Amino acid sequence: MQKLVIIGGSNAFWEINELIKDINSIKETYEIIGVLDDNKDLWGKKFEDVPVDGPIKKVHTYEDNVKFVLAIGSFRTRIVRSEIIENLHLPEERFVTLIHPTAKVFSTAKIKNGCIIHYGSVIFNHSIIESFSVISANCVIGVGNLIGKGALLGSTITTTTGVKIGSFSFIGSSTSIGEGIEIEPGAQVGMGSLVLKNIKSGCFVLGNPLRVLDKIEVPETIIEEWITIKKNNN
Repeated sequence: MQKLVIIGGSNAFWEINELIKDINSIKETYEIIGVLDDNKDLWGKKFEDVPVDGPIKKVHTYEDNVKFVLAIGSFRTRIVRSEIIENLHLPEERFVTLIHPTAKVFSTAKIKNGCIIHYGSVIFNHSIIESFSVISANCVIGVGNLIGKGALLGSTITTTTGVKIGSFSFIGSSTSIGEGIEIEPGAQVGMGSLVLKNIKSGCFVLGNPLRVLDKIEVPETIIEEWITIKKNNN
């Protein structure tokens, strides 16, 4: 079986562990051998017999045949995730993509390294999910969507055709996104929103109709990378 280490798993371990159990119930595929977390209080402890081996920087102490799951992600850490990925200095191929057995991924859709696709989600034809994105339970990703690197999507989100969700953005649960809409990098959409207009980078929007509640600065490197992703997928 493929040996896995969960990065930053203090909060997400149980979610990832359950996902892997469901995958393994169909075919024995993965074995979690360790957790890395920067919380010193967890070092030396165990989650369901899986040891917390120390801080995240210990990724380079594992053999090359060990792969990783990035389990850090919330609206608060959406930008920090970019820094963490950068500082790991690991090729994307060292990260597995985990897809729940109940998820439906159309044959023309493309899901890149390090993604997590949870229970009951559907990825329709010709959609592209860039690396390190997370799609929570029962989402419907429409035809020809582009989900940027490191994007975080809550549960029961519905997108229509041609939607673009920028890198390291966060979309709250039960949000609906209209045809051809672009949500730029680092944006945050509050749960239950109806998105019928483009959202600028770093904006926090909420509601129906949408209103802007806040805005953060998004690093230029994330914005430039998003521009490149869009060009490469035209």
